[in-house]
Amino acid sequence: MRRSGLWTLLAAGWAFAAMASTADVRREVPARRPYITEIGEPYAIDKARLRREAAKNDALARALAEHGDPDYAEIQEIRPEWPWDAYEVRIFYLRPNLELDFGRAHTLEEAYPNLGIVKFQGGIPVSKRVEIESRLAAPAAPAPPPPPAVTETEISPPPAAQDRRPSLEELAARVEAAAERAAIAAEQAVERSQAAERAAERTTNIVDRLLRETEGGRR
Repeated sequence: MRRSGLWTLLAAGWAFAAMASTADVRREVPARRPYITEIGEPYAIDKARLRREAAKNDALARALAEHGDPDYAEIQEIRPEWPWDAYEVRIFYLRPNLELDFGRAHTLEEAYPNLGIVKFQGGIPVSKRVEIESRLAAPAAPAPPPPPAVTETEISPPPAAQDRRPSLEELAARVEAAAERAAIAAEQAVERSQAAERAAERTTNIVDRLLRETEGGRR
């Protein structure tokens, strides 16, 4: 009885610890995309990771070929919903004020291994734009020291310019400018979002049809 009670207490403790560890994870339904649930915070990815994602998502590959490298790219985990992967790749272009979110279908991978779609297309929210600009303005890692001089008469390279973080006034000006750009692009963002939703629905219908045809052929 004592041993059984000990195992019961241990099991209850493990369950409580698991619940506590997941309670702090961010779970949010974006106001402009109420059909998904974001899990945790997004994290930035470099060009190499972006290229790997594009290699298995044809929609992302087409966007990069059309628009070029983005100013910023990240991955956001989402609640899994058939037939999409449990994360989105999001790329941002600051000058045209454009955000593109991509998903990849994980069904029929043998026949369609790179099936992807633009799940959202619209303007960049002001808060996100400020976050991206702050990240891009952050000082880079310090450069390695210059090699030792060969002779005493050799001219030494000029000191590197000191990196400077933007002041509060500069950030406020950026926020104001971003808000103005967002207001101008609001109508276009709504139209793009609606078009992306329609495209996502069409792709889901195509996946459903392909899956039914595949299952019918196996029978």
